[in-house]
Amino acid sequence: MTLKKIYIFALSVILLGSCAKQLDELLVNPNGPTPESANVDLYLPVVQSSFVGVFSSASSFGRELTRQTVMYGPTYNAAYSPNSFDGVWSSAYTGVFKHANILIPVAISQKKYVQAGMAKVMKAYTMMTLVDMFGDIPYTEANLGIDNTNPGVTKGAEVYAAAIKLLQEVSDTLDLVASGSLAHGPYPGFLDNFYGVTNAAGARRWATQAKLLMIRAYMTTRLADSGAKAKIEALLSNAFVVASLTGTTQDFEFKYSSKQANPNSRHPSYNGNYNGNGTTSGSAGDYIGTHFLWTIAVEKGNFSNTVANDRSDPRTRYYLYRQTTNQSGVNESSVSCSVAAPPANFTPTMPFCLIGFAGFWGRDHGDNSGIPPDGNFRTTWGIYPAGGEMDLNQGTRVSLNRGGQGAGIQPIWQASFSEFLRAEAVLTLGIAGDARAFLEAGVRKSISKVIGFPATIAYVVNPAVVPSSATIDAYVAKVLARYDAESTNSARLNVVMKEWYIALWGNGADANNNYRRTGMPNNFQFAKLPDPGSYIRSFLYPSSYINLNKNAGAQNTPDKKVFWDTNPAVLK
Repeated sequence: MTLKKIYIFALSVILLGSCAKQLDELLVNPNGPTPESANVDLYLPVVQSSFVGVFSSASSFGRELTRQTVMYGPTYNAAYSPNSFDGVWSSAYTGVFKHANILIPVAISQKKYVQAGMAKVMKAYTMMTLVDMFGDIPYTEANLGIDNTNPGVTKGAEVYAAAIKLLQEVSDTLDLVASGSLAHGPYPGFLDNFYGVTNAAGARRWATQAKLLMIRAYMTTRLADSGAKAKIEALLSNAFVVASLTGTTQDFEFKYSSKQANPNSRHPSYNGNYNGNGTTSGSAGDYIGTHFLWTIAVEKGNFSNTVANDRSDPRTRYYLYRQTTNQSGVNESSVSCSVAAPPANFTPTMPFCLIGFAGFWGRDHGDNSGIPPDGNFRTTWGIYPAGGEMDLNQGTRVSLNRGGQGAGIQPIWQASFSEFLRAEAVLTLGIAGDARAFLEAGVRKSISKVIGFPATIAYVVNPAVVPSSATIDAYVAKVLARYDAESTNSARLNVVMKEWYIALWGNGADANNNYRRTGMPNNFQFAKLPDPGSYIRSFLYPSSYINLNKNAGAQNTPDKKVFWDTNPAVLK
């Protein structure tokens, strides 16, 4: 090869290399950015929507088991199948975990610590929720992509410990942000669908919420953790936790809007029950549990259409909307149980079928009989928390655009829950404090939250149906009188757990956790069958997990307990 040819060849190699380098740069797709170049504020809505999907599903299953809404059954074993849980599993693994894992390191690199903290809180809560539902779950080997397509399970206790570690990281980091010791980049603002944090002071709410969820975790696991008392005491002594307990501004809730389409961002319980035009096709889809209707409208004093004579729970008209205010629609066709005797296993004081007056229309636990044409009679969700209609004795059918138009909330953790938790801690762990005072504070905070909710979504309530201070005081007095009449801490705890159960309307996840941990409230309506089988202590693993993962292991059975459930009680 001549010197001239060698020179031309070398020049060609240089030019081709330079061209290839320029072409390589064009391989970065601007429509599919790498995680390192991503805008975390675009990931944040995905994590939030996936997280609220997990909570909503867990809440739905939990409230069915605890009689807030109907579980058809008729046995616990037949109530659900593995594919019932594919949705919550997918929302957790391909929604929350996948996107949170991408968001967190990028947010930290951009000094968006609140956004990272939000993702960690939602991830931690999801981790604990999956353990609460299923027990051992894929975690350490999960979400590794092609590196491990068949992840094995991690023990539930280890997953809980990892979740608590995440919450501690949030607490530590955002305490620094809130104090001004750690500089922060742009805050999430309106993209934060919980607190709307726009400054360092707002970061304190996420820091404190992480602490409160740690307390919740330690209380949930107290039967299996001898160190729970000391851990809870340490957190309850934190100045910011103490400050949060004096008010109701720390409520951790996901907020929906009234938007119907593109996207539909209304509360799912509104979507499922407020439809049609209110004259020919309006029909509620859900059945409220007969037991829950009885609990708030009868147990402590009968409901009355005449407000002055109403002795029921002050939250009744906010929680529930009656499509009829009397029993005129009751017949064998619309309510077959109305002509049947209560099951032989029911106690004389146990509610059965309809509660007998004022149009309250629900369904018994484990009633798998056919669905009658009663969609326009069923009692359904009210203004709180689903953004439905306030009960003013209208007695008219549900329809689209009624009430708060779906601008409800998911009540994940509220100030009242913290008070009930403190009462439980005093009665079961011996933590210092006045359980009776905490009980009263929990009841009053819950009632205040519910009564004040319509104003937060610009729904104007007729003052004639708003419970007076005297009415609220009378209800609280009844609760405290029952507490004072008990002679043991176990019996007093039952009073606390009953009031917590009522306050948890909209949060079946904690209702189910509380029942498994304590066996209380202890007067749940029985299932219609005399022997419905074992109460579900853990749900079946999803079909998508069992069928597609060769390392999935054995399927759960209803009586298999999660690690923290060492409660020996036989649950009904």
